[in-house]
Amino acid sequence: MFEPDARTASRVTADVAELDAVVHGGGFWRLVPDSVPRVYASVTPELLRRVEQGLKRVAE
Repeated sequence: MFEPDARTASRVTADVAELDAVVHGGGFWRLVPDSVPRVYASVTPELLRRVEQGLKRVAE
């Protein structure tokens, strides 16, 4: 389970590396139509924070 208060710099770095490997390894491409772009910004801690904030806003 995700616990935001338990996040450390090393854990965030590991999460970024794992997500980057999945995305660049083609892990999500089979789930979307071919019309969806396959080139994205590099995964960084800042990008993950922005995505997390956006998802929280949507969930509210």
